[in-house]
Amino acid sequence: MTRLDLSAGRPGPGGHGLNWPRPLFPFSVFWHQFCLEVLQGILPATPPMRHRILKPPSVDQFKRNVLLAIIALSLLSTVVAWEVMGARGLLSPVLSGVLGTSTFVLSALFLVAWRRLLPQRAIEIGCLLFGVGICAACMALRMYSPRYGAAIDLQPLYLWIPVMYVFAFTLGGHKTSLAISMGVMALFVCISLPYLVHDIEAPYANFTLQLHLVSAVLIAALYFFSSYQHRLLLAQLAVNRLAHLSNTDDLTKLPNRRRMAAAIGAELAGFADRGGEFAVMLFDIDHFKAVNDQFGHGAGDKVLVALTARAAQVFRGTDTLGRWGGDEFVALVRGVDPEEALRMANGLCRHMAAEPMSDGHLVTISCGATVVRSGDSIDSLLQRADAALYAAKRAGRNGAESFLETVKERAI
Repeated sequence: MTRLDLSAGRPGPGGHGLNWPRPLFPFSVFWHQFCLEVLQGILPATPPMRHRILKPPSVDQFKRNVLLAIIALSLLSTVVAWEVMGARGLLSPVLSGVLGTSTFVLSALFLVAWRRLLPQRAIEIGCLLFGVGICAACMALRMYSPRYGAAIDLQPLYLWIPVMYVFAFTLGGHKTSLAISMGVMALFVCISLPYLVHDIEAPYANFTLQLHLVSAVLIAALYFFSSYQHRLLLAQLAVNRLAHLSNTDDLTKLPNRRRMAAAIGAELAGFADRGGEFAVMLFDIDHFKAVNDQFGHGAGDKVLVALTARAAQVFRGTDTLGRWGGDEFVALVRGVDPEEALRMANGLCRHMAAEPMSDGHLVTISCGATVVRSGDSIDSLLQRADAALYAAKRAGRNGAESFLETVKERAI
């Protein structure tokens, strides 16, 4: 997919035509480039309509953009808090050191994530460890060292702790995330437990208790939703697998009879609405029973698989080849007139008989072809293709016959 060009003064190739002014200051250059990369990862390009191909968005790119946004917002809130507290005269040397360290580490993490200097998983774990470490250090200083932590207000700090549990549930499976979250909560409980036991009426005791209770409820809710999502994903994968198996021939991996009937029905509906010719071909292996009787059903299966691979060389990407049953195959050939359909059917027969299969068996096929007519149904199409197939067998096999408008007109 074409990437969107959001550079100054240049509309992207997709035609968004976003025009960004050129930045004036060094920080603006940095922010300008960051916005370009984030938007390029989020906004899809818009190629011309006739060439548009829908692709699912990249999950890794989306997670990287979210991670960058989280780090950027955390960095912004830290800088704003530093400036506001400084303006109000609330800063202490320890608090200045905490805020300065946070600013430095968050800036480094942002740069590493932006430039992809480390694997994203390592960056995510680093963010979580830093957040937990800074909160634990501030909690310990405020509770047990009033001399150094007197300026630290725990209530705003506690608002960030639930965010860490949410972030932990993005790092892995629901069981791993639960273990990480429980470990983080246990750390905070261990730090605050002596403080609570010593004086339950202490300034932050009630708020700390409420934090632990809310954290337990939040972790339980996150685990419930994460495990539910995991089960839902497994169920969806099972449904997709069953749907694939119900529409796929197990031996040749081709669409089976059910899937081919649905494809022909869809093509008939499109023909009724928009027109557009297509042909249906039925072909089977000449004297296939003799192969099974002489060499065994295992050899017969190998012949079917080899024939599938060779037939796929003849049909185009717009055609659909499927196994109809036994040694009989059906092909849905789009955009062909009667003469082209018969020509392709004869070419298929010649291609099969040109040389032995990969397992050494030389086989031939008989093929019947027909094209769609107004008022056709699936049954009428297949009946004509089947009649043409048996006409090819009566004509000596190793060849193709057609049941086409031109044949009907000659018969009349």
